[in-house]
Amino acid sequence: MSTNGKKMILGSALTLFLLSLLNKGLGFIKSMVIASAFGANLQTDAYYVAEGLMQNALLPISEAVAVSFLPIYIGMKEKDQRDARIFTSRTMTDIFILSFLLSLLLYMAAPFLLKLILPSYTWDEVELSISYFRILIWGMCFYMSNQLLQSLLNAEKAYGYSSFTAMINNLVLTAAVFCLGRRFGLKTMAAAVLVSYLVQFLFLQTKSWQYGHLTPAYGLRDRRILRLCGQAFPIFFGNAICELNNLVDRSLLSAMEEGAVTAVSYASVLYQFASNLISIPMTTIIYTELAESFAEGRMREGGDKLEKGIHISLFFCIPISLFVMTAAGLIVQITYGRGAFVPEAVAMTAQGLRYYGLCFLAYCINALLFRACYSLNDTLLPMKVGLGTVSLNIVLSITLSKFLGLRGIVLATAIANTLTSVITLLIFNRTKMTIHLRRFIKPVLRIGVSAVISTVVCGAWLYLHPVGNGILLFVTAACLEFGLYGGLMILCREEMGLEIVGLIRAVIKKD
Repeated sequence: MSTNGKKMILGSALTLFLLSLLNKGLGFIKSMVIASAFGANLQTDAYYVAEGLMQNALLPISEAVAVSFLPIYIGMKEKDQRDARIFTSRTMTDIFILSFLLSLLLYMAAPFLLKLILPSYTWDEVELSISYFRILIWGMCFYMSNQLLQSLLNAEKAYGYSSFTAMINNLVLTAAVFCLGRRFGLKTMAAAVLVSYLVQFLFLQTKSWQYGHLTPAYGLRDRRILRLCGQAFPIFFGNAICELNNLVDRSLLSAMEEGAVTAVSYASVLYQFASNLISIPMTTIIYTELAESFAEGRMREGGDKLEKGIHISLFFCIPISLFVMTAAGLIVQITYGRGAFVPEAVAMTAQGLRYYGLCFLAYCINALLFRACYSLNDTLLPMKVGLGTVSLNIVLSITLSKFLGLRGIVLATAIANTLTSVITLLIFNRTKMTIHLRRFIKPVLRIGVSAVISTVVCGAWLYLHPVGNGILLFVTAACLEFGLYGGLMILCREEMGLEIVGLIRAVIKKD
């Protein structure tokens, strides 16, 4: 791949990174408002179990269809844009019908499912979770359609709309909880989730209307949709197994001290805030680029793009991981430590976040490698690797939770994700295409040493606590960590650091 091509990928990734950063900032505000209004208690545990069950139902199908759709659509639009539009419209209609029927089924099955997940809860507590779930589940039709529309826009390289839809969600939920939360409780948030999915759908459908839209002409007999279902099934199965692992984790947490489910949920929000800053730009852009290269038979170019994505992940994930683990307590205190969110809840959440810090790099590498497999029309390898890893994760969660409590559950996730990334990388390298692993030895050493030095300085600053204000202490610590890290990367002549400096100079010259 040419130097200009590498810079284009990095430039697009940085643009999407900035949009994601803005969106995650809004997400921070949303989390702060929710935590302050509701705290961490039995009611919030019931809500987050209900929300988790909804995600368990939504994510396996919606992600499987969206991921499988992109390479098929790209291959079709190169031949006939009109035919690709018909295919898209039929797929959207089928997904909407399917999601409505699933919503109806899950609505009726809610008492059985939630009693199964919450064996230690009383019936009154289970009923509370059921009431939240039965509101949330009707957002399924719009959520699944939104995932497909985002994949469609990504295929057209309109990458920013996924960030805009997430901003809509953050704004709607923040406004609803701030204005109505104390009066109507957590049912306000459940209703706001449903409204936000609807608003997102209307926004995305407006932006993607020319490429496809809901139509009365469903396409259940369309061979291309049958092909899409065939490719999506292994992804769905792998995702469903992962969601089963999440269900086991929530069930284990519900039997621990009050607020444990909520604490880990909030820790997961913070973890996703940081990890998605890297993984979303990488998976969104690299997946589209890989699908195009492989569809046109340019395998070597696709391999270069994948290696570039891995290099970018290493450059950003290692220092972010170390910083989050070092500053976990301060991060949770700033974000959630007010109102009903008592110090005990802060301590539990910080424990979870500290162990989530071990997951960043593995999460991003897994996302890249799985999407590389999907671009090559191989959906079986991610499913097989994921199945083995989830089985290990469940065993580790049950075992480690006995000794470490909620920390053991998060640590099990970190161990399983790391093993997944290593195993997938080795298998992909042997069976798909060569990834020149030796090329990463020097970058990993430079990045690792620079990140450790920066974290030691940052940790000393936090330990000395020279600034009284928590927010100011966090800002100065982050500046020390990433400022020193960036300076060391430039001094070491690290490729990624120099490319970022070049992009900044190019933007300044344009202005």
